[in-house]
Amino acid sequence: MFNHRKALTTQFVLLIVGVLSVSVHPAFAQSRDPYFTTFSANYDFVYHEPGATSNAGAHFDIASTWKRDVPFVGPVGEVGFNHFDGGTIVSLMGGVRIRANTDYFVLPYGQFTLGLYHCGVCDANDFALQGGAGLDFRTASPNVRIRVQFDIRHVFASASGFNAERLSAGIVLPLNR
Repeated sequence: MFNHRKALTTQFVLLIVGVLSVSVHPAFAQSRDPYFTTFSANYDFVYHEPGATSNAGAHFDIASTWKRDVPFVGPVGEVGFNHFDGGTIVSLMGGVRIRANTDYFVLPYGQFTLGLYHCGVCDANDFALQGGAGLDFRTASPNVRIRVQFDIRHVFASASGFNAERLSAGIVLPLNR
């Protein structure tokens, strides 16, 4: 049973990585938007699951754009780590982000991702869905944006599953300069 579960988890992770690798545009693609392809590093101020709140956490994402007019739509891939008193959870998610560059200083977006939720202490690998929204704020430098993000995740654990909430902030860097 354990080897079959591990094999399915490995296949699922390879599928997400493969889909994102094929769908993300090269970093040297030309676009009027300097943030056509981005990398983001985020600190999770709050990551709360039922009965527990993370002591420390971070997530990193890479996003691109399939269409070059507003609203920008494209793939996003994310890896996250959150540490609790009893252990650490890891998530690997992939999905779609929609950006609406309608304001020069504030750039809103929404995203929907799905993927793998892994709890080492629990010895659990579960499927998860996550919806989120955020704001990217322009700075004086054209090479950096500041991000604020809120996500709600549903983890399909056991028979009932549970919801988790995350509030984070970070920096966004363009990869296509």
